[in-house]
Amino acid sequence: MKRILFLLLLSLFLFSSVFAQNKAKSQENYNIIKEGKGMSGITIGRSSMDDVIKKFGKEYKWIVNKKYSYQMNYYRLGLAFYICQSDKKKQVFVMEIKAPYKAKTSKGIILGKSTVEDIKRVYGKSLSGLEYRGVSFYYNKIDGKNIVSEIDITESRGIRQCKAGK
Repeated sequence: MKRILFLLLLSLFLFSSVFAQNKAKSQENYNIIKEGKGMSGITIGRSSMDDVIKKFGKEYKWIVNKKYSYQMNYYRLGLAFYICQSDKKKQVFVMEIKAPYKAKTSKGIILGKSTVEDIKRVYGKSLSGLEYRGVSFYYNKIDGKNIVSEIDITESRGIRQCKAGK
């Protein structure tokens, strides 16, 4: 009788631990993207290059995009921040988010998991590709599905046009 009770308790324990693991996997922690606003304490159109460095560190690659913008690329994180060369305040005007960064929009689109069909269902019709107010999506075909591979956060009024740098 004790052996049966022991086996029953052991089975119950194993079942509950598997259930808890599956529940934890389904509730992964994502950084929430706010369309037209930003994420992780960085605000589009307000936060500066210095704010980005304070938040994500100094291990980024500095890229000069001709005479237009600068790009702070955190390849290992899957993040890039764009700054107009002519902007003396060095404010971020676009955030580019890719894997391995764990991100989800405020409307539930998950980087690396959601499909183009999910985007259209949630955000509706777009005037241009997958560009919406404050957010743009890019995708790759994976196992026959168009999966979100990049999310860009822009200012709500549209992508800032930089003046040519000096």
